[in-house]
Amino acid sequence: MNNINVNDILQHADSLQYEDPEHTYHRSYRHFVNYFSDKNELTEQDLIIGANFTYGWMPTIMNFKSNNFDESLKILNKARLPERISSNEILILKSLINNSLVGVSKLLHFINPKVYAIWDSRVCYFLLGKSHKYLIEKVDMYWQYLDLCERVSADLDFKVIHSKFESSVNYEVSALRVVEQLMFVNSNMTIAKL
Repeated sequence: MNNINVNDILQHADSLQYEDPEHTYHRSYRHFVNYFSDKNELTEQDLIIGANFTYGWMPTIMNFKSNNFDESLKILNKARLPERISSNEILILKSLINNSLVGVSKLLHFINPKVYAIWDSRVCYFLLGKSHKYLIEKVDMYWQYLDLCERVSADLDFKVIHSKFESSVNYEVSALRVVEQLMFVNSNMTIAKL
């Protein structure tokens, strides 16, 4: 993803002005983020509730695939810091949360939307022109995606896009969420040079 030109993404920004603030995703999103932002420390109850409301946005049922709740809680509390967690820590979370990097990325985003962006098959398709499960589940691919999101959000033209999106949905939203939404909303096409 290092070779993706930021302008190839930003040129689709007009599509964000048609977002309906009452759409299910927008109405629930702010509550999901607020749920975690109001917590001093995450507990097992928060992990279970958060994982399950995260899966409300997914076509599969949530299943815990391990019993590694204690270590996962330590990692999720660490994820609230400004630095990213490690690849190994992502894998530990993934092994607990349905063996799904998509599910983990959503949960991490709700916990810390300034550091983690949501990664899914639609975003992958927009960027790469393919969305095979083996690509979506690669932790290295997720890190490359986050690096790309940071490059996009650092672009001078992005500030206006971010502001317009917040105005259209009527609530504050992180830069990474706006970048992800830009890709998600346009996922009926790809910017990949096929």
